[in-house]
Amino acid sequence: MQNESGYFRTAMRRTTTAVKVLLVGLLVMLVSAGTIFAASQGGSQGSTKKGVTIQATPASRTVDQGDTVTYSVALTSANGFSGTVTPTVSGLPASTTAVFAPASVTLGSGKAATVVLTVATSATTPNGKADLTLSTTAGDSQAAGVVVQLFVQAAKKTFSISGNLGQLLTPGSTLPLNPSFANPNNKTLALSNLSVTIAGITRTQAAVAAGLPCTMADYVVTNYSGGYPLTLPVGPSTLSNLKSSSAVWPKITMLDTALNQDGCKGATLQLAYSAVGEGN
Repeated sequence: MQNESGYFRTAMRRTTTAVKVLLVGLLVMLVSAGTIFAASQGGSQGSTKKGVTIQATPASRTVDQGDTVTYSVALTSANGFSGTVTPTVSGLPASTTAVFAPASVTLGSGKAATVVLTVATSATTPNGKADLTLSTTAGDSQAAGVVVQLFVQAAKKTFSISGNLGQLLTPGSTLPLNPSFANPNNKTLALSNLSVTIAGITRTQAAVAAGLPCTMADYVVTNYSGGYPLTLPVGPSTLSNLKSSSAVWPKITMLDTALNQDGCKGATLQLAYSAVGEGN
Protein backbone atom coordinates (compact mmCIF):
# COMPACT_ATOMS: atom_id res chain seq x y z
CA MET A 1 0.00 0.00 0.00
CA GLN A 2 2.78 2.37 0.75
CA ASN A 3 4.37 1.64 -2.55
CA GLU A 4 1.09 2.30 -4.27
CA SER A 5 0.62 5.51 -2.26
CA GLY A 6 4.12 6.65 -3.08
CA TYR A 7 3.61 5.88 -6.70
CA PHE A 8 0.42 7.91 -6.65
CA ARG A 9 2.15 10.91 -5.09
CA THR A 10 4.92 10.66 -7.65
CA ALA A 11 2.41 10.62 -10.47
CA MET A 12 0.65 13.61 -8.99
CA ARG A 13 3.91 15.51 -8.75
CA ARG A 14 4.72 14.72 -12.32
CA THR A 15 1.29 15.83 -13.43
CA THR A 16 1.62 19.05 -11.48
CA THR A 17 5.00 19.64 -12.99
CA ALA A 18 3.59 19.09 -16.45
CA VAL A 19 0.80 21.59 -15.78
CA LYS A 20 3.30 24.14 -14.58
CA VAL A 21 5.36 23.66 -17.67
CA LEU A 22 2.26 24.10 -19.79
CA LEU A 23 1.25 27.29 -17.94
CA VAL A 24 4.75 28.64 -18.26
CA GLY A 25 4.62 27.89 -21.98
CA LEU A 26 1.32 29.76 -22.34
CA LEU A 27 2.73 32.71 -20.45
CA VAL A 28 5.76 32.83 -22.72
CA MET A 29 3.54 32.71 -25.78
CA LEU A 30 1.34 35.53 -24.50
CA VAL A 31 4.25 37.73 -23.60
CA SER A 32 5.86 37.09 -26.98
CA ALA A 33 2.68 38.02 -28.83
CA GLY A 34 2.32 41.23 -26.81
CA THR A 35 5.88 42.17 -27.54
CA ILE A 36 5.42 41.75 -31.32
CA PHE A 37 2.26 43.87 -31.29
CA ALA A 38 3.88 46.62 -29.26
CA ALA A 39 6.91 46.63 -31.51
CA SER A 40 4.67 46.93 -34.55
CA GLN A 41 2.84 49.90 -33.03
CA GLY A 42 6.03 51.56 -31.94
CA GLY A 43 7.54 51.11 -35.38
CA SER A 44 4.67 52.88 -37.14
CA GLN A 45 4.30 55.71 -34.65
CA GLY A 46 7.94 56.43 -34.05
CA SER A 47 9.31 56.08 -37.56
CA THR A 48 12.43 58.12 -38.19
CA LYS A 49 12.60 57.45 -41.91
CA LYS A 50 13.50 60.57 -43.85
CA GLY A 51 11.03 61.71 -46.45
CA VAL A 52 8.42 64.28 -47.46
CA THR A 53 4.85 64.91 -46.33
CA ILE A 54 2.21 66.25 -48.73
CA GLN A 55 -0.84 68.42 -48.14
CA ALA A 56 -3.14 69.65 -50.92
CA THR A 57 -5.88 72.30 -50.90
CA PRO A 58 -8.67 72.44 -51.73
CA ALA A 59 -9.73 68.82 -51.34
CA SER A 60 -11.97 69.05 -54.41
CA ARG A 61 -12.57 71.31 -57.37
CA THR A 62 -15.36 71.56 -59.96
CA VAL A 63 -14.56 72.55 -63.54
CA ASP A 64 -16.45 73.02 -66.80
CA GLN A 65 -15.20 71.07 -69.80
CA GLY A 66 -12.47 73.07 -71.48
CA ASP A 67 -11.56 75.10 -68.38
CA THR A 68 -8.68 74.80 -65.90
CA VAL A 69 -8.44 74.58 -62.11
CA THR A 70 -5.55 74.75 -59.65
CA TYR A 71 -4.58 73.05 -56.40
CA SER A 72 -2.01 74.27 -53.87
CA VAL A 73 0.38 71.48 -52.84
CA ALA A 74 2.55 71.90 -49.71
CA LEU A 75 5.69 69.73 -49.51
CA THR A 76 7.40 69.47 -46.11
CA SER A 77 10.69 67.81 -45.13
CA ALA A 78 10.20 65.03 -42.55
CA ASN A 79 12.81 63.64 -40.13
CA GLY A 80 15.69 65.63 -41.49
CA PHE A 81 15.21 64.98 -45.20
CA SER A 82 16.97 67.34 -47.56
CA GLY A 83 17.16 67.17 -51.32
CA THR A 84 15.20 67.59 -54.55
CA VAL A 85 11.51 66.72 -54.50
CA THR A 86 9.47 66.12 -57.69
CA PRO A 87 5.67 66.06 -57.33
CA THR A 88 3.62 63.72 -59.51
CA VAL A 89 -0.08 63.20 -60.19
CA SER A 90 -2.01 60.15 -61.38
CA GLY A 91 -5.67 59.36 -62.03
CA LEU A 92 -6.30 62.16 -64.54
CA PRO A 93 -9.40 61.63 -66.71
CA ALA A 94 -9.01 61.28 -70.47
CA SER A 95 -8.22 64.41 -72.48
CA THR A 96 -6.85 66.17 -69.40
CA THR A 97 -3.35 67.48 -68.71
CA ALA A 98 -1.61 68.55 -65.50
CA VAL A 99 1.45 70.70 -64.79
CA PHE A 100 3.24 71.50 -61.53
CA ALA A 101 4.83 74.91 -61.12
CA PRO A 102 7.63 74.69 -60.27
CA ALA A 103 8.22 71.16 -61.57
CA SER A 104 10.48 70.35 -58.59
CA VAL A 105 11.75 71.98 -55.40
CA THR A 106 14.79 71.59 -53.18
CA LEU A 107 14.03 71.18 -49.48
CA GLY A 108 16.36 71.64 -46.57
CA SER A 109 15.93 69.73 -43.32
CA GLY A 110 12.66 70.79 -41.68
CA LYS A 111 11.79 73.14 -44.54
CA ALA A 112 8.62 73.38 -46.64
CA ALA A 113 7.72 74.61 -50.11
CA THR A 114 4.51 75.08 -52.07
CA VAL A 115 3.89 74.18 -55.69
CA VAL A 116 0.78 74.82 -57.78
CA LEU A 117 -0.89 72.02 -59.71
CA THR A 118 -2.81 73.24 -62.76
CA VAL A 119 -5.26 70.77 -64.29
CA ALA A 120 -6.52 71.62 -67.79
CA THR A 121 -9.57 69.87 -69.20
CA SER A 122 -10.76 69.88 -72.80
CA ALA A 123 -14.10 69.87 -74.58
CA THR A 124 -13.87 66.06 -74.74
CA THR A 125 -12.96 65.41 -71.10
CA PRO A 126 -15.65 63.04 -69.78
CA ASN A 127 -18.08 64.33 -67.18
CA GLY A 128 -17.93 62.95 -63.66
CA LYS A 129 -15.65 62.63 -60.64
CA ALA A 130 -11.97 61.71 -60.81
CA ASP A 131 -9.70 60.91 -57.87
CA LEU A 132 -6.27 62.45 -58.42
CA THR A 133 -3.42 60.97 -56.40
CA LEU A 134 -0.61 63.38 -55.60
CA SER A 135 2.73 61.95 -54.54
CA THR A 136 6.40 62.88 -54.65
CA THR A 137 9.67 61.37 -55.69
CA ALA A 138 12.45 62.34 -53.28
CA GLY A 139 15.79 60.70 -53.93
CA ASP A 140 15.19 56.97 -54.27
CA SER A 141 11.92 56.96 -52.32
CA GLN A 142 8.35 57.87 -53.14
CA ALA A 143 6.07 59.41 -50.54
CA ALA A 144 2.62 58.02 -49.84
CA GLY A 145 0.09 59.92 -51.93
CA VAL A 146 -2.82 62.14 -50.98
CA VAL A 147 -6.05 62.18 -52.97
CA VAL A 148 -7.93 65.22 -54.23
CA GLN A 149 -11.11 65.15 -56.28
CA LEU A 150 -11.87 66.70 -59.64
CA PHE A 151 -15.50 67.08 -60.71
CA VAL A 152 -15.91 67.71 -64.44
CA GLN A 153 -19.23 69.03 -65.70
CA ALA A 154 -20.60 69.84 -69.13
CA ALA A 155 -19.50 73.25 -70.35
CA LYS A 156 -22.09 75.96 -70.62
CA LYS A 157 -22.71 76.37 -74.32
CA THR A 158 -22.77 79.94 -75.53
CA PHE A 159 -24.40 81.16 -78.72
CA SER A 160 -26.18 84.26 -79.91
CA ILE A 161 -29.38 85.02 -81.80
CA SER A 162 -30.19 88.25 -83.59
CA GLY A 163 -32.46 89.57 -86.31
CA ASN A 164 -35.05 92.19 -87.04
CA LEU A 165 -37.91 92.60 -89.45
CA GLY A 166 -36.76 93.24 -92.99
CA GLN A 167 -39.31 96.04 -93.46
CA LEU A 168 -41.74 98.18 -91.52
CA LEU A 169 -45.07 96.81 -90.44
CA THR A 170 -48.31 98.50 -91.33
CA PRO A 171 -51.59 98.12 -89.46
CA GLY A 172 -53.02 94.65 -90.06
CA SER A 173 -49.84 93.24 -91.67
CA THR A 174 -47.71 90.26 -90.66
CA LEU A 175 -44.01 89.70 -91.32
CA PRO A 176 -41.92 86.57 -90.71
CA LEU A 177 -38.59 86.57 -88.86
CA ASN A 178 -35.54 84.72 -90.10
CA PRO A 179 -33.20 85.07 -87.08
CA SER A 180 -29.43 84.66 -87.36
CA PHE A 181 -27.44 82.35 -85.09
CA ALA A 182 -23.76 82.40 -84.13
CA ASN A 183 -22.29 79.23 -82.62
CA PRO A 184 -18.70 79.84 -81.45
CA ASN A 185 -18.31 76.37 -79.94
CA ASN A 186 -16.28 73.62 -81.58
CA LYS A 187 -19.29 71.33 -81.89
CA THR A 188 -22.86 71.55 -83.09
CA LEU A 189 -25.63 72.50 -80.69
CA ALA A 190 -29.11 71.09 -80.28
CA LEU A 191 -31.36 74.14 -80.00
CA SER A 192 -34.78 74.11 -78.36
CA ASN A 193 -37.35 76.54 -76.91
CA LEU A 194 -36.68 79.28 -79.45
CA SER A 195 -38.75 82.34 -78.66
CA VAL A 196 -38.86 86.06 -79.49
CA THR A 197 -40.30 89.00 -77.61
CA ILE A 198 -40.64 92.71 -78.35
CA ALA A 199 -38.09 94.45 -76.11
CA GLY A 200 -38.81 98.00 -77.26
CA ILE A 201 -40.60 100.24 -79.76
CA THR A 202 -39.21 103.37 -81.34
CA ARG A 203 -41.93 105.67 -82.73
CA THR A 204 -41.36 108.23 -85.43
CA GLN A 205 -40.60 111.79 -84.37
CA ALA A 206 -43.96 112.87 -85.74
CA ALA A 207 -45.81 110.32 -83.62
CA VAL A 208 -43.85 111.36 -80.54
CA ALA A 209 -44.50 115.05 -81.18
CA ALA A 210 -48.21 114.41 -81.66
CA GLY A 211 -48.38 112.23 -78.55
CA LEU A 212 -49.69 109.28 -80.53
CA PRO A 213 -49.23 106.01 -78.61
CA CYS A 214 -47.79 102.72 -79.84
CA THR A 215 -47.32 99.94 -77.34
CA MET A 216 -46.59 96.22 -77.28
CA ALA A 217 -50.33 95.69 -77.03
CA ASP A 218 -50.53 96.80 -80.66
CA TYR A 219 -48.57 93.71 -81.79
CA VAL A 220 -48.97 89.96 -81.70
CA VAL A 221 -45.91 87.70 -81.64
CA THR A 222 -46.20 84.15 -83.01
CA ASN A 223 -43.21 82.05 -81.98
CA TYR A 224 -41.41 79.34 -83.94
CA SER A 225 -43.71 76.36 -84.44
CA GLY A 226 -41.36 73.87 -86.11
CA GLY A 227 -39.86 70.69 -84.70
CA TYR A 228 -37.06 70.44 -82.16
CA PRO A 229 -34.22 70.17 -81.72
CA LEU A 230 -32.80 72.52 -84.28
CA THR A 231 -29.25 71.43 -85.12
CA LEU A 232 -27.09 74.52 -84.96
CA PRO A 233 -23.81 74.10 -86.89
CA VAL A 234 -20.52 75.66 -85.86
CA GLY A 235 -20.32 79.29 -87.01
CA PRO A 236 -23.09 81.50 -88.43
CA SER A 237 -26.45 80.27 -89.70
CA THR A 238 -30.09 81.30 -90.05
CA LEU A 239 -33.41 79.53 -89.85
CA SER A 240 -33.47 79.34 -93.63
CA ASN A 241 -29.98 77.74 -93.58
CA LEU A 242 -31.36 75.13 -91.19
CA LYS A 243 -33.86 74.16 -93.89
CA SER A 244 -36.76 75.31 -91.82
CA SER A 245 -39.91 76.25 -93.72
CA SER A 246 -40.88 79.91 -93.53
CA ALA A 247 -44.36 78.74 -92.54
CA VAL A 248 -43.05 77.82 -89.07
CA TRP A 249 -40.79 80.86 -88.54
CA PRO A 250 -41.60 83.39 -85.81
CA LYS A 251 -43.96 86.14 -86.98
CA ILE A 252 -45.00 89.57 -85.81
CA THR A 253 -48.36 91.10 -86.62
CA MET A 254 -49.39 94.72 -86.13
CA LEU A 255 -53.02 94.99 -85.11
CA ASP A 256 -55.27 97.32 -87.06
CA THR A 257 -56.88 99.72 -84.63
CA ALA A 258 -57.95 103.35 -84.82
CA LEU A 259 -55.21 104.40 -82.37
CA ASN A 260 -52.25 102.68 -84.00
CA GLN A 261 -52.96 103.88 -87.52
CA ASP A 262 -50.65 106.85 -86.97
CA GLY A 263 -48.98 106.02 -83.63
CA CYS A 264 -47.35 102.79 -84.87
CA LYS A 265 -46.89 103.85 -88.47
CA GLY A 266 -43.16 103.77 -89.28
CA ALA A 267 -42.24 102.48 -85.82
CA THR A 268 -39.27 100.14 -85.47
CA LEU A 269 -39.15 97.21 -83.09
CA GLN A 270 -36.30 95.98 -80.91
CA LEU A 271 -36.49 92.22 -80.50
CA ALA A 272 -35.08 89.85 -77.89
CA TYR A 273 -34.48 86.15 -78.50
CA SER A 274 -33.94 83.21 -76.21
CA ALA A 275 -33.29 79.50 -76.68
CA VAL A 276 -31.66 76.53 -74.96
CA GLY A 277 -28.59 74.97 -76.54
CA GLU A 278 -26.97 71.67 -75.61
CA GLY A 279 -23.81 70.17 -77.05
CA ASN A 280 -24.19 67.28 -79.49
